[in-house]
Amino acid sequence: MAAERNFTVARSVEPEWARIIERLWQERELLVADFLQRFSAISYGGAHVPERDVYDTAVDTMDMFIFEMAGAELPPDLRALPRDIAVRRARQGVPLDAFLEAIRNDFRVLWKGLERVARPDGIGILVSNMDRVLDMVEGYVSNIQQAFAEEEALLARDKQLYRQRLLTRLFHGQPGDEGEVAEIATTLGVQPAGPFEVLAVIDDAVPQAQRAFATADDVYVYENAEALYVFRPQRKGRSWLGDEPGFPAGYVSDAQGLAAVPAAAASALVLAKNRRNGSLLATVEETWMGIADGLLGAALPGFADRVTRALDRCTPHERERLLQVARSYARTGSIKETSEELYCHRNTVVNRLRSLQDVIGLDLTVPAQAARALVALSRYGKAPA
Repeated sequence: MAAERNFTVARSVEPEWARIIERLWQERELLVADFLQRFSAISYGGAHVPERDVYDTAVDTMDMFIFEMAGAELPPDLRALPRDIAVRRARQGVPLDAFLEAIRNDFRVLWKGLERVARPDGIGILVSNMDRVLDMVEGYVSNIQQAFAEEEALLARDKQLYRQRLLTRLFHGQPGDEGEVAEIATTLGVQPAGPFEVLAVIDDAVPQAQRAFATADDVYVYENAEALYVFRPQRKGRSWLGDEPGFPAGYVSDAQGLAAVPAAAASALVLAKNRRNGSLLATVEETWMGIADGLLGAALPGFADRVTRALDRCTPHERERLLQVARSYARTGSIKETSEELYCHRNTVVNRLRSLQDVIGLDLTVPAQAARALVALSRYGKAPA
């Protein structure tokens, strides 16, 4: 490349400086060799950049610097060099810190070459032109950083757009075979058959969830008109249930495989819409009775009326005592554990359960009756399980 470029120092450049630059032009191969030797100790942070690319870039960069120091017009192929290099390195996945370290080597190599050709009588001229060299390199670094940041932003946008297209295929395309699911999983970087946990976020919590996961690489977010769905691979010892994300949502765990995520998301949406006051995450365990009550109430009008009328006739204090023992016993299934949880004697628990049976006509110790009772009791605030 360098041999094909015609180089002439501008007439406006002072003669002493022109002689130094002309000598440097003659030795520019040494500049490239010095850069490549230094670069071997830096590399590009594991990114794959072909050796020929590194060499050609070093040649072009040194030529560009010398043309600029000579006040000469840049050849057409060097005029967009900083942007071209920055775009190429960003697309090659070169980390910015490794890229900037290589650029800093440009200045070290350039200054070492200038010192070499300036000796012994041109050091004073070199020092007097130091600001020119520094300004040139600073401008180059600034252009590189700006172009690199812009290209990274474009790449991130394109990556996000592609990810959203994949998620649309997953949620609405109904992947027809394992091969299609495997393709989506590979692109997303997840195991197609692994377990997943899913959140469904609605209403005012959506902006909170968007902010919470805006920069999370291992979390996948998909939004439609109904809700914002968030999912990620489920891992042992780590779950949103154990470490709540900070906003209300419906939560489903153990979705077996990526293909099962849309169905889990639909379930999570139902849970989110039926969330009770209490914990931020609505789970099947604490929400199913309220959902069942709504469904049974629609299918069987008056399904729970007998229970609710009976409890409504109790005093608030008595009603709360009965609900308290019902909730605890439903959760533990044990007279002993219920008595320990409520800090009372086991006989007191037995008596309260009997009193509840007398009031509502259903026995919580009989599974079939307990299921009906607990669905009806779910209308009273906190779910009993």
